[in-house]
Amino acid sequence: MKQKNEKAQAQPEETRIDVKSQVALTIIEAMKQQQTPWQRPWNAASMRPMNPTTGNAYRGINRLLLGLSGMPDARWLTYQQAAANGWQVKKGEKGCVIVKVVELTPEKAKNLPKEEGEEQSSQKRLILKRYYVFNATQIEGIPPLPAPEGGQEIGSVERAEGIVAALKDKTGLLVLHQGQQACYVPSRDQILMPRKESFHSTYDYYATLMHECGHSTLHEKRLDRRDALGKRFGDEAYSLEELRAEISSAILASETGIAPSPEHIQNHAAYLNSWIKCIQKDPMVIFSAAKDAQKMADYLLGLEAQHRLSQRADIREWVREYEQAPAL
Repeated sequence: MKQKNEKAQAQPEETRIDVKSQVALTIIEAMKQQQTPWQRPWNAASMRPMNPTTGNAYRGINRLLLGLSGMPDARWLTYQQAAANGWQVKKGEKGCVIVKVVELTPEKAKNLPKEEGEEQSSQKRLILKRYYVFNATQIEGIPPLPAPEGGQEIGSVERAEGIVAALKDKTGLLVLHQGQQACYVPSRDQILMPRKESFHSTYDYYATLMHECGHSTLHEKRLDRRDALGKRFGDEAYSLEELRAEISSAILASETGIAPSPEHIQNHAAYLNSWIKCIQKDPMVIFSAAKDAQKMADYLLGLEAQHRLSQRADIREWVREYEQAPAL
């Protein structure tokens, strides 16, 4: 009996709490240490994690969890996936937790306790399960990270400008430069920004503008997220909307190269305690915030891609008409 108790005491703390609470504690601790992707500069690859054995990108809460690592290599995979390819996780390396919703048949679920962020219906039972993945830098034998293909230059604001242009041209968003406060006004579908020269740098300006573009997806002409402010009351609702926008801006920064400045980070630090309280009260808050932020970023990046393609089509049409025009 004594031996059994000693084994139980040696069990990692994470196995004695449900997965949603483990994730919440991980995010809360990162917030306190100012180590979340929206609180510090980071390597862009850390917020673009993918599995090299499946080719799939990690999304939502898993993108956020792996983004906490700051790893320069975007590749993550399980121990079993590494072994199946003849690679070996280095001795002493610790994996990072990710989560996955798993469906159980009624037969398999019948004798299991109800836990781990579970949803249940008469037809199926869903549980939230934890898995551990390792970064490519922790694995021996994995091929070196391929050299990046030609693309956007570091420090470019081209894609950020493209997002704003797409929102204006395709959805009618107004961006007005007036006053000393940056905000999105849902009732008028307007982003209000101080003038560019008021910011410390061009990148500070665009980081702030990307944050407000995230808020603009509230409008019915975009993602119609108006209920996001109606599910909770008062300050708590607006605080959680800021959390969504911050996570979304971290994703956008990894894609556009516009990282938040120390001034931008400090401006949103006032929400930190309220975010922590919300997550402590309901761990699922961080799951839904990460999921919504992913949708917001996907929408904005998709809109920018569509706008870029339409511009190219317009240019090709202009060239075709020019070439077919009769000579003077």
